[in-house]
Amino acid sequence: MHDRYDLNMSKQQQRLLMSWNKAYPVSEWELMRDFRISKLMGHSNPFVTGEKIWDLGHKNTGKGAQAFIQIKNLELNNPIRGNKNSLVYHLPTGCPSYDLVSPSNIVEFMTEAAANDAGFRIAGNCR
Repeated sequence: MHDRYDLNMSKQQQRLLMSWNKAYPVSEWELMRDFRISKLMGHSNPFVTGEKIWDLGHKNTGKGAQAFIQIKNLELNNPIRGNKNSLVYHLPTGCPSYDLVSPSNIVEFMTEAAANDAGFRIAGNCR
């Protein structure tokens, strides 16, 4: 949860969960549970599958929060705006230059992945 939704966790909490993970490694039952849940959710928990290991001071990916923002932007009909001259894209939220892209240079994308696949990179002033 902390990694996926970019939530803060104190160092004390991190140490506790890291020691718990060391004392009680992921079981076959937990792997099967994660597999079943991933079929419904569309993604697995990389900390359960072993793709990732939590280290003290872990930097969150925030993938779940990003996906939520993208869905909300699509619901509000706010696509990602790319600038065809600079090959930079701007998100509808968190990017101050979103409304400054010249209309003649706008290329719209539904997802960041689509923008990246087209050779665009995120603007440096996006938060």
